[in-house]
Amino acid sequence: MTYDFKDVKISREFRYSLGKEITTGKCYLSFPLRNSYVDYIEYYELSLKQLNIFIKNEEELLDFLDKCKRRKKDELMAFFPIAPIRGYPT
Repeated sequence: MTYDFKDVKISREFRYSLGKEITTGKCYLSFPLRNSYVDYIEYYELSLKQLNIFIKNEEELLDFLDKCKRRKKDELMAFFPIAPIRGYPT
């Protein structure tokens, strides 16, 4: 399957993006990570309601982003890393 990610909000300051994957219609929050081998992006699935809230309320978004970075929302990951070594936010 080919994915087509369309960002609707990007923060260079806080290093995240919000958007919608066109093929599946799912909404996401993504942020960059790095391990000792590769830089990559983790995607966390959001509801449309969450996406709309986060677009308007960055404080609430940053709280959710922090939980994702601390691996407290792993059940929402859209893709699970193949490698046993997960990265750390950059």
